[in-house]
Amino acid sequence: MIFDPIAPESDVVREKTNIYFSVTEIKRDEQAEGELDMTILDSQKPAKYYTEENQANDDKEKILHDEPEVLSKPRIFLLNLSWYGLSLMFLLLSVEVVPAQVHALVGDAAKGRWLGGMIAGGAAVTFFLSPCIGMASDRLTLQIGKRRPIMIFGTTGLCIGLIGMALSASHIKISDLVEHRCKPYYNGTTNLHTHRIHNGNPSSLLVSGSGNAVDLDPEPPGDLALYIIFYLLVTAMFATINVPYNALIADKSNSSQRGFNSGVMGCMILLGNVSGAAVGTCFTEIGVIGAYATAISVVIISVCVTVFTTTENPGKVVNEPVGCIAIFCGFWQPLKEHDFRWVFITRFLMQQGVSTVTGFLEYWVSDMIQLPFCWNAARTVAFILLPLLFSASVGSVIMGIVSDRIGKRKIIVIIAAVMMSISCTALTFVNGENAFWMAFIIAFFFGMGLGTFQSIDFALVMDVLPDEKDKAKDIAVWHQALVLPNAIATPTGGIILDYFESVDCTIGLGYIILFAVTAFYFLLSAIFVTKIKRAN
Repeated sequence: MIFDPIAPESDVVREKTNIYFSVTEIKRDEQAEGELDMTILDSQKPAKYYTEENQANDDKEKILHDEPEVLSKPRIFLLNLSWYGLSLMFLLLSVEVVPAQVHALVGDAAKGRWLGGMIAGGAAVTFFLSPCIGMASDRLTLQIGKRRPIMIFGTTGLCIGLIGMALSASHIKISDLVEHRCKPYYNGTTNLHTHRIHNGNPSSLLVSGSGNAVDLDPEPPGDLALYIIFYLLVTAMFATINVPYNALIADKSNSSQRGFNSGVMGCMILLGNVSGAAVGTCFTEIGVIGAYATAISVVIISVCVTVFTTTENPGKVVNEPVGCIAIFCGFWQPLKEHDFRWVFITRFLMQQGVSTVTGFLEYWVSDMIQLPFCWNAARTVAFILLPLLFSASVGSVIMGIVSDRIGKRKIIVIIAAVMMSISCTALTFVNGENAFWMAFIIAFFFGMGLGTFQSIDFALVMDVLPDEKDKAKDIAVWHQALVLPNAIATPTGGIILDYFESVDCTIGLGYIILFAVTAFYFLLSAIFVTKIKRAN
């Protein structure tokens, strides 16, 4: 006998009950079939890209669900503070210290080839390493987070590499204006003790790591092979910090603060560049060891402030395995996204122009401008950079706030790129006695455009990131748009400069064509911004 929990009192009640359960079962079956059909249909649908119109509602729901908290302005400044130290180190080393060390190690005849080869090697290391670091950061499951531990590891390795670079090439050559003025009067009996005469000609001074001038030794002052090894280590560790750091900022950026966050980032980068240029003006006095000690100290302090004042949730487990195929596809998969691809191209062209201008600015100053106040070319360039970087810092913060309030990013980027294109075009006409002051003014407007672009640049990336779970890896791919131009712009610009200068050096045709090509890079960048669909 089967127990009946309902126990009907009559056949009519039993019949009605049976009918009720039959109808209920039919409805359940129909609902299950409907859900099964929807599951099958969803599984057969192709993956949607962020550029599709019908993805907008899903994106809004996802943003509301995963939106990070709104940060106070002081916390945003602390979050971006590491960019100050990293940027100071990068500009100080790349513009002043590393070229001087390479010059001392290999001499005048080979300095260009060795410096270019080192930069290309560093770009190759960054290109292959960055996506791997991004994948590792996305999959890290430590309780303290998945970004900051890698930043700490990278900072430790970076400091070791910087110490190695300082000690493996601690002496540099300099040429001062006194030597240049007195060269016609030197003879074999000169009593200037700071110059050693070889075959009747004065040599360049050799400055020790402490900044003191000493006589030039016959042998190269350092170990070139060891120096290159430490340089590549520094490049690798720099990428190890940058990739998770960019992802950390993206993780902590509320959609209502992306423009401001990006603006503060740009401001910190540019203020770091200003500080690096300021330290560079004293490079002869502080020497190699002093320059590296300054860079290491600032990097350690700024990174520690960011790491210990920022909180993270524990990393989530990502079940996707990481193999050779996944790493290889990691380079190209984000570029399949329409908007991400155009953001990458836009940033690449912009950085190509910036690298070309900064790479040949000292040569242009030396060849085309009458230097004021008995300055050498290096010091003149440092002073031209000051209005550029200050205006860029101010413009970065202001335009970041403006972009958040008006909700428009593309038009601001277009205006910035056009300003930079016009500034480079104006440089082709600069010459004569007042050329320095004209360049000073042009640098201010160029800096406004550069700061405006940098204030919006990272916000655009955060707007179009293809995949939330691979955020660090995708940002690492975007980071290649900053790295690759450093290896491409200098060789390309060098070929243009040398060829057209040989055609007509009297008017500086090489520089005219070089700056015209640079203006074209910026103009293309402005045009391609219009291809981005998801950004306003």
